[in-house]
Amino acid sequence: MEKTTVKPALLITILVLLAGLVFAIVTQHVWEDYWITFRASKNLATGNGLVFTTGERLHTFTSPLGVLLPAAFYLLTGNHSDQIALWLFRVTSLAFLAGGLILLFQAFRALQIRSFSIWLTLALIGLDAKILDFCINGMETGLLLFFLALTIHGLFVAGPRQILRLGAGWAGLMWSRPDSCVYIAVLGVGAFLFLNNYSSKAAAGKASSDWFKTLFKAAVVCTILYLPWFIWAWCYYGSPIPHTIVAKGANQPPMHLIGLVHNLVVFPHDLLVLYNTSLPYTFLPGYADHGGWHEMYVSFSYLLGAVAALAWLVPVLKLKRHTRLLSLGYFMGNFYLTDILNYFPPWYLPVVATLGYLTLGLLFDQAFGAALHFQQQAWVRGWLARLPEIFRAAAIVLVIGQMAVTVCVARQLQVQQVVIEDGLRQPIGLWLRDHAHTPHDSVMLEPLGYIGYYSGLKMFDFPGLASKEMVEARKRFGARQNQIYRELKPDWLVLRPREVQNETYVDAAGIQNDYEQVRIFDATDRLKAIAWVPGRPYVEFDQTFIVFHRKPDAGQNPVATPPASP
Repeated sequence: MEKTTVKPALLITILVLLAGLVFAIVTQHVWEDYWITFRASKNLATGNGLVFTTGERLHTFTSPLGVLLPAAFYLLTGNHSDQIALWLFRVTSLAFLAGGLILLFQAFRALQIRSFSIWLTLALIGLDAKILDFCINGMETGLLLFFLALTIHGLFVAGPRQILRLGAGWAGLMWSRPDSCVYIAVLGVGAFLFLNNYSSKAAAGKASSDWFKTLFKAAVVCTILYLPWFIWAWCYYGSPIPHTIVAKGANQPPMHLIGLVHNLVVFPHDLLVLYNTSLPYTFLPGYADHGGWHEMYVSFSYLLGAVAALAWLVPVLKLKRHTRLLSLGYFMGNFYLTDILNYFPPWYLPVVATLGYLTLGLLFDQAFGAALHFQQQAWVRGWLARLPEIFRAAAIVLVIGQMAVTVCVARQLQVQQVVIEDGLRQPIGLWLRDHAHTPHDSVMLEPLGYIGYYSGLKMFDFPGLASKEMVEARKRFGARQNQIYRELKPDWLVLRPREVQNETYVDAAGIQNDYEQVRIFDATDRLKAIAWVPGRPYVEFDQTFIVFHRKPDAGQNPVATPPASP
């Protein structure tokens, strides 16, 4: 009787769906930004247009697929169930993640990477807490990683439809998140630099002219596939650039080419000596900068990140060309987040982290191969003779550690969802909906998602993701951001205590004269009663909100006029 084996593709699919669904069931986590996007999705499904606020054509989401798929799923429910639409999106996202890991398995197999190294790499990616969470919490990460994997497959594996695979991967990245053009450019340039004249029947190796033709034709395919959305968004919103990007870029200092080149040249030094880059956080849980994680774990993640980011620069190492390409991608991804965006929240990190894990996987395979070679030498004695076993044991410990961190993050997010999201922010939104004088009442706040969705009111959010008025005011007022509310005159303010005390969005005199405190939503005692919360400072960050209402006689004080632009 023949022994049957489970095919890798099926095994990967089963494991990803199992891990993702268990994570989703345990945490029930829904990301804040999902509700920002889903408010537009729901408006589209119900015939009110692809807008956040009915009647305002503002591009308030970043991912085209991230808004269109939930809209389609909501339609499938007969426009009756937010939860079914969310779960359909979760399963779809996990399926895309599984497809991406299958493509990476095939790409590494084409490079003749050892099976042990391939499974190690896929385990590190699939068990990364950020990746798993953002594939089930309503974000577009599963789609994004699938198209990243398709791009890498197109670069690494020659043969039929290579141009189509590469072009479709690029287009999918743009449909998933438009700033993916950065990673498209980096990987394209890296392929041109490192994969030229690479002699392998399995892997994509071409002369310079051949690579130029391949990349050019792939760019044409990408343009054809992405152009319909680009044109439609331009016609519908008046600009193809998402307003979310405009809002985040407001008041940012202008970039200069000389300064950018200088920062790029010194970036390797910055990665090693400075702690204000994105590198320390790429392999850590989301918002690890809030604290609550062991220093040894943080330092170890930083060390792995530094190795992966700088490997492409070390000439004495005889690395595979594909290793250098992925290392360059990881390096430039961190440079983009640190020096260009100046912003690296956790949902930006999965793509960069995946490039880092792939780099580490190829580095491990090369080191593991050297260990096997040592073992074959008759003169090797002692622990050197057992290097392969040491490598295998270290890899297993690494995977177990990754799994343990993911379990801890699941607990953290479970508490976050129950206590903060379902226990505070959703009730605040519902309370505002019930206490608003009119459906057109306006609210100024920073956390837009839950409160904006469940209140259904007009939002003046900071930095202005759903509010053109907020972005324009921020530009006019410059450094005096705590005077903006005087001009916008929101009916309601929802602020954290520190935002009131530090006068982040309001000033003491104005808020006392024009607003009255009407409600405090506080989960401090409830959080203190929960003994085990890994990464507790992140959960505590949103444990208290104060709601203010504008007084009937407000506005007696003159509005602070912003200085004239030079």
